[in-house]
Amino acid sequence: MAGRHGSFWSRLTGGRWIVFLTGVAFSILVSWLYIQQPFFLELLDYKLYDALLRSTHTTKTTNVPVIVDLDERSLAKYGQWPWPRYRVALLLARLQQAGALSVGLDILFAEPDRTSPKTLQNDLKRDLNVDVRFAGMPEALMDNDSVLAGVLGQGPYVLGYFFNFAGEMTQDVDVSKRCELHKLSRAVIRTPQAPEYTRFLTSAPSVVCNLPELTSAVNMSGYINTTTDPDGVVRRIPLLVHYQGEIYPNLSLATLMKASGVKQAAIKVGTTGIESIKIGATVIPVDREGRFLCNYRGGRHTFRYVSASKVLDGSLGKDELKGTIAFVGTSAAGLLDLRATPFDATLPGVEVHANVVDNILAKDFIHAPSWAKGTEFLLTLGAGLLTALLLTWAPALLSIIPVGACSVGIWYGAVWFMQEKGFYLSPLYSLIALSGNFALLTLVKFWREEGQKKFLHATFSSYLSPELINEMFENKQMPELGGEARTITAFFSDIQSFSTFSEKLSATQLVELLNEYLTAMTDILIQNRGTLDKYEGDAIVAFVGAPMEVPDHALRACRITVGMQASLVDLRRKWAGEKQLPEEPERNTKGFPADQWAPGDKWPKVVHEIKVRIGLNSGEIVVGNMGSTMRMNYTMMGDAVNLAARLESGAKQYGIYSMISEYVLEQPCMDENGKPATVRDMVEVRFIDTITVVGKAEPVRVYELCAMKGELTDKEKRLFELFDAGMAHYLAMRWDEAIEAFTRALEIERVPEGKTTPSQVYIGRCREYRENPPVPAGESWDGVYRMTKK
Repeated sequence: MAGRHGSFWSRLTGGRWIVFLTGVAFSILVSWLYIQQPFFLELLDYKLYDALLRSTHTTKTTNVPVIVDLDERSLAKYGQWPWPRYRVALLLARLQQAGALSVGLDILFAEPDRTSPKTLQNDLKRDLNVDVRFAGMPEALMDNDSVLAGVLGQGPYVLGYFFNFAGEMTQDVDVSKRCELHKLSRAVIRTPQAPEYTRFLTSAPSVVCNLPELTSAVNMSGYINTTTDPDGVVRRIPLLVHYQGEIYPNLSLATLMKASGVKQAAIKVGTTGIESIKIGATVIPVDREGRFLCNYRGGRHTFRYVSASKVLDGSLGKDELKGTIAFVGTSAAGLLDLRATPFDATLPGVEVHANVVDNILAKDFIHAPSWAKGTEFLLTLGAGLLTALLLTWAPALLSIIPVGACSVGIWYGAVWFMQEKGFYLSPLYSLIALSGNFALLTLVKFWREEGQKKFLHATFSSYLSPELINEMFENKQMPELGGEARTITAFFSDIQSFSTFSEKLSATQLVELLNEYLTAMTDILIQNRGTLDKYEGDAIVAFVGAPMEVPDHALRACRITVGMQASLVDLRRKWAGEKQLPEEPERNTKGFPADQWAPGDKWPKVVHEIKVRIGLNSGEIVVGNMGSTMRMNYTMMGDAVNLAARLESGAKQYGIYSMISEYVLEQPCMDENGKPATVRDMVEVRFIDTITVVGKAEPVRVYELCAMKGELTDKEKRLFELFDAGMAHYLAMRWDEAIEAFTRALEIERVPEGKTTPSQVYIGRCREYRENPPVPAGESWDGVYRMTKK
C-alpha cells in the first residue's frame, strides 16, 4: 500500500523538482553565457544599450562645441573639395578672429597642395615645357602649404591624422619620410599591483599623418578616426591609442585640452586596467581599454552647424563663435565622412567629436562602474533562480505578475541608473534569465501537467467527470491508494422489477434501453460531482465526496436523487411516445399481446412504467483502489455503504422510491445565501420509520426524499401533514387515531398506483399492533421496526 502511495505522489509532485532543477540549470546556463559574452548576445546587448540611451538622453548641449561645416553650400560656392590650402588657411584665420577657443580639424593633409602656384609652375614646366610667371605675387604666397603652415603656427589649432585600426587603410607609413605626431604628455597614477596599462589600449599598426611642414607648425594633434563595435556602430571612442611605444590622444581630447590650456593628462590605472583620464579638474571615466562610452545627444544637427562659406564671406554674426570649440569637418554626402551611431546611421563623423567634448564639458558621462560586472552576474543568476522558485511552487498564470514586475523593475532600474547616476548596467542577461526561464519552465510545467493529467484521467476517467479530475489536479488533492476513511455519501439505485421487462426485450433491445437509461442517470451523477463506482446490470453504485473532497456531498447526493427521478419521468414519457420505424424489423419478437406491447410501439408498456429505487446514506466510508496487485478498482467499503444498499432495497417495503437515512440530513452544507446549514434545511422529506436493518442492531430513522426545498406541490404538503399526524398517533400507540389519519393520507399518496404505499403499510401495521401491541401495556415503546428482509 505504502509503496503504491509513494509512487502515486512521486508521479504527481516529483515534477516540481524537475521544474526547479530545470530552472536552476537554465539560470546557470545564462550566467555562463554572461561570462562568455557570445557574439549574438553581444549584438543584442548593443541594441538594448541603444534603446536605453534613446530613452534617457538629453538633447540639451553646452553650446560650446560647434561644427564648421564644409557643406554643399560651401562646395557650390567655392568649388569641390579639396580646396586650395590658402583658402583653408583663410578659414582658420577667420575662426580665430571670431573668438574660437580652439579649432580641431577633422581633415587630413597627407599630400602637398597641387593647386599651389609653385606646384603649377613646376608641373607646366615638366609636362608642357611652359615657363609660367606669377608676376607681382609675393614669394610667401607661392606655396599654399606654407601659407597654411604659417596660419597654423599662430593660432589654437589642432591637426587631425588617421590611425590604421584593423586594416581600415592599406597605406602604411613610409619610415623613410618624417611623420611627426604629437604624443600625449601624461602623468600615470597606478594603484598597487596595477599592470602595465599600455597593453590594454587600442593599438594601431600604422598611421597616415599630415605633411611634416604642417605638423611642425602646431603643438598638438589628434587622430580623427575611431573604432566601431562589431555591429558597425560607434559607441565607444578610444581617447588614447598606443603606437610605437607612445600614447596619442584622439582629436576630441586634444582639441579640448587645447581650449582649456591643459598641457598634461593624468591617467589612473587600477588592477583591471585604465579607470579614468583626468583633464584639469575633470575626471573622465573610461573602460579598461581607455574607451569613452559616448552619451550621444541625438542624431545629426544636434549641435550648432556653421557653414564654412559664412565664415569665409564674413557673414557670421558678431560673437557667434566666441568661446566655442570649433571642429572643421564635412556633412557633404559625397565626401563619405559618415558614422553609424545609436541615433543616426549616417551621422557626420565630425559630430562624434562634438558629442565627446560636450559630454566632458557637461560632466555628463555614461560608464560601467567597476562593480557592474559582478552586479550583472548576480542579478542574472538571482533572476533565474527567483523565476525557478516561482514557477516551481506557483501556477504559471500567477507567476506572470511577479515575473513581469521583476522584468519591468530591472528595465526601469537600468533606466534610472543611466539617467540619474550615469551608470550602464546591462539588463539583457537578467531579462533573459527571467523571461527565458519563465517560458521554458511554463513549457516544462505544461508538459509535466499534461502528463499528470493523462495519468489521472487514465486512473479515474472511468468513474469521475473530467471536471472533477481537473479539480483534483488543480488542488493537488489525491486519494490515498489502498484506502482512506472519510465521511461521504453512498448511493445505490436499482430498477424496480428489472426481470419483468428484461424478459420482454431481446438482448440488443435491452442493451439499447439500458445504455440510454444509464447515460442519462450517469450524466446527472457526474454533473453533481459524484463518482461512479460500478454498474451492476441495471443498478448504479456511486458515491459523492471522494476521491476529491466535496464538502456538501450529502446535499449533492440528494440533488442527484431528485434529478434522477425527474429525469426518469422524462424518459418514461419519451419511451411511451416512441414508435417503431417503418423500415425497422418487428421489435415485438416474442409476440406479446397488444395489452403488453401495443402494435407500432418501440417499447412494451412495462418500459413506459419503469421506476427506480434509490438509497442514500452518509457516514465514514473507506474509499480507495482495492483489489489485487494485478487488477484493482476505486471503490467504497464499510457499514455505511451496506446501510445505503439496505435502504435502496428496503424502500420497496414502503412503496417509495427514494429513501435516505437521518445521517444524510445531519450533514453540513451551505444554504443559498452562503450561510451554514444542514441538508435537512435544504430538502423536502417525509419521515418514514425508525428501523433496524438485517444484521444490525442500531436503529436508524429513515425518510422519503421527495424534492428540494420549496418544490413540494400543495397536494404533497397536505399529504405530509396527514401522514405526520398519523405517525404521531402511531408512535403514541393510539392505533385508531393513527388508522384514521393514514386512511385520509392514503387518498392523496404520491404513487397511489403502486402495490403499496407508506399509508397502506402503517394502516396494516396499526391494525396488527391493535391486536398484538408491540410492548405490554404500561411500558414505553421506541417505535423501532425490525426489518426481516434485505
